[in-house]
This record gives sequence, C-alpha cells and structure tokens, in this order.
Amino acid sequence: MIRMIASDLDGTLLEPVEHLPEGLYETLEKLDKLGITFVAASGRQYDNLRRLFAPFAKRMGFICENGALNVLRGEAVKVQGIERSMALDLIHRLQQMPVCILVSGRHTCYVTPENRTFTDDMIYRLRNTTAVVEQLDQLDDEYLKISAFSPDGVDSFAEMLQAEWANKLNAVVAGRCWFDFGTANKATGIHALMDALGVQKEEVVAFGDQFNDVSMLDAVGHPFLMDTASEALKRRGYRPCHKVLPILQYIADHNGSLEGYIP
Repeated sequence: MIRMIASDLDGTLLEPVEHLPEGLYETLEKLDKLGITFVAASGRQYDNLRRLFAPFAKRMGFICENGALNVLRGEAVKVQGIERSMALDLIHRLQQMPVCILVSGRHTCYVTPENRTFTDDMIYRLRNTTAVVEQLDQLDDEYLKISAFSPDGVDSFAEMLQAEWANKLNAVVAGRCWFDFGTANKATGIHALMDALGVQKEEVVAFGDQFNDVSMLDAVGHPFLMDTASEALKRRGYRPCHKVLPILQYIADHNGSLEGYIP
C-alpha cells in the first residue's frame, strides 16, 4: 500500500503554472482518510507553500528549498543549510555573472534592489515572503539555498556552474530560468519525512520534471516523470506522467494501491 506521495510543483502538479488542479483538495481528503500523507516538494520557501496549500497545510508535509527545510504537519523535522563561508564565496561568484540572485533564509528570502522586475515577481506573482537588502553577504540568517535566475534561461552557463560547484554543493538546474545551490536535495527531505512517518521506500510515490527532482525520484519505489521533461531525464527510465491528479485519484479510488495502473 502507498503511504506517502510527494510531488514537485512548477511544471509538475501546478496546471497551469501557479494554480493547483481543480479537485485536488477532494482527492487529498480521500488520501488522508486512507492514512496517506501528501507532500509538496519544491525549491520554494515554506511560507509560499503553506499559503498555497492553506486549507490542507496542517495535515501534509513540505520539502522546501530543495530539501533544506522539511516540515511535517506544521513541525520542522530537518533543516540543512549552507556553511556561511561557502555561501559567501558562491554569492561573490554569482555577482560576477548577469543573473539575479535569490538567497533563501529560514523565514524569508532575500534580494537586492537593483532589479525591480525580479523583486516584484518574487513578491506579487510567487507571493514569497521577501526582504530587500543592500548586501546579500551580510545577512543575520541561515543560508538555506542560493539560486541564480536568468530570464533568458540557464542553458548557457549551467554546465560551467556545475563544473565549478558540484564538488562543493548540490548544483542543479531547477527550471528553464533557475539554477539552485545547497547542501541538501529533495532526497534529504524525502528520507527525513519517511523516517518521521516510519515509511519504507516501496510505500512512496513521487512526481517530478527537472534535474533537481532526480534525487527524490531515485529515493522512492514509484517514481513518475512528467512527459514535458527533457530527453536526458526520460532516459533514466521513470514511469511517465501526463498529469499528477489522475494518478492521485487512482490511488485514492483503489484504497492506496497503484496495482493495475496504466498511464
């Protein structure tokens, strides 16, 4: 029987972008009655996710900041940030590039004031709890995750950043325009929540669409990859998924079982 289901959001659960699918909460209610814990697994901050899932947030789990902050039913179960000197080295390196930098702290994210469009997007579209500061290297907070954003996409510099930082931090493409750095990954969160719930690998389903989802997909017994994912990810052999909600509904309607499911 399935006992935990984790899903990435952007490019995965949200359809269209920024909107939860109609009928999701009714399905989550059914899963909850079966004793199945639903987990939102994202690079987003906890406040953002908690607001997005407000009617159900106290009954679910959250893998936030790509696994740097993990919450179960309102209580943090694992926090894993970046060592300060490493974070400062990375910030100084990214400041040499034509990217916007987003620093994720424990309770807020931080941006600098020079790019108003980027800041407004964090506050008004993504609805992040956001602080505008003059210096990202002088924060009185934990450095949970650091992200580079380029509106033109990260393909032109992703390999370079991976080559420079992969032996120091988890350095992964998190979306067409996003590149994320941290010491945790989504598997960090999956394992923390599995331990807290006493759940085994074969009892867990996960959905993802990007390279920052790979660690989570590899950590569970039933990994699903969105059909919009890159060919490089499809070659890893995950089960295909067009939309997440129908699979959640199948599990709910079959008493927590995936047996017999055909995409």
